[in-house]
Amino acid sequence: MPSSRPLSPAERCIQMVWANRLSFAAIVALFAAASAAITAFQPTLYRSEALLSVKPPPEIVAEAIRTNRPYLGPDGHIYDANDPERQTGPGRYAPRLVAPGLVTAAARDAGILSNDASLDDVEASRWVSAERIEGADLIRLTVWQPSADAAQKLAAAIVARGLEINRQEEAGVTTPELQRKMKVVDAPTRPAAPGYPLLRVNLAVGFAIGALAASAFVAVRGAPL
Repeated sequence: MPSSRPLSPAERCIQMVWANRLSFAAIVALFAAASAAITAFQPTLYRSEALLSVKPPPEIVAEAIRTNRPYLGPDGHIYDANDPERQTGPGRYAPRLVAPGLVTAAARDAGILSNDASLDDVEASRWVSAERIEGADLIRLTVWQPSADAAQKLAAAIVARGLEINRQEEAGVTTPELQRKMKVVDAPTRPAAPGYPLLRVNLAVGFAIGALAASAFVAVRGAPL
């Protein structure tokens, strides 16, 4: 009688998992429950986002292209509409939008902070972030708060102060330098659901880690002595 075909590594693995299926399921469930518990203890935060553009007025750029007249940026380089590295408006204003002083003032405007309270660098960075979008004259502003209303109000207050700073600073810019005008592309959003924590993501991570831990347990338990 011919001998039976030897099992492949995958088949042996499936066989071991099936033989220890109760332990495997229990370990996976334990990790999933732990991730759900951790998620429940994390603070609920809402995210409001706004998109701002910082670029020269289009009529000035069109005139510069028509007359082939160079304009200097605040960095002293000639402005080039085709070179993102020369479009320094977002690079200049993005850090200012997240400065602790501006965030503190905006939070007071929004009624989130009292007049005698202030934020340090760490606290401001937890509340607000602003990033320059590479290859475009755009800034993405993101604000986190415990409620949807507070997130939208704080984002709107930061945008308002950013627009005022831009208006004051660029008003005195004359030829041969080039003005950068800040405009709102997308107004601050009002989040419909919390942006943090993400229960589905945390459960998926917990399930994946649990599956790896259960697989390791089954492998060790099924290994020959």
